[in-house]
Amino acid sequence: MNPGLRRTLLELHRSIVSIEREDHERKTGSASAGEFLRLLVQDEAWAWLRPLSALIVQMDEKNVDEAALLAEARKLLKPDPEGTSFQQHYAWLLERSPEVAHAHGQVMVALKPPAAS
Repeated sequence: MNPGLRRTLLELHRSIVSIEREDHERKTGSASAGEFLRLLVQDEAWAWLRPLSALIVQMDEKNVDEAALLAEARKLLKPDPEGTSFQQHYAWLLERSPEVAHAHGQVMVALKPPAAS
């Protein structure tokens, strides 16, 4: 598996979580790292983010179908205000956060097929 892709997906995930945590804490007050992790994993309000988390986990599995994983990443990371819950929220985040937009660009570069030689 392309280590650059995994690294850029992790950075994208980190950027999204950082922005979302700031918003959450602005509305509800400070949360410990453990409390926030519990929200990310268990609270249905955060279910929209789980497809990206699952994609990153799949990259670490043995015998992963790399072509299928790349196709899934390209499909998931297509911002679409009418798409899946993730795609809708992602489209909004891309417009709102330069950090998320930059991380998205890095992932798109990593997802490009290698140039033919």
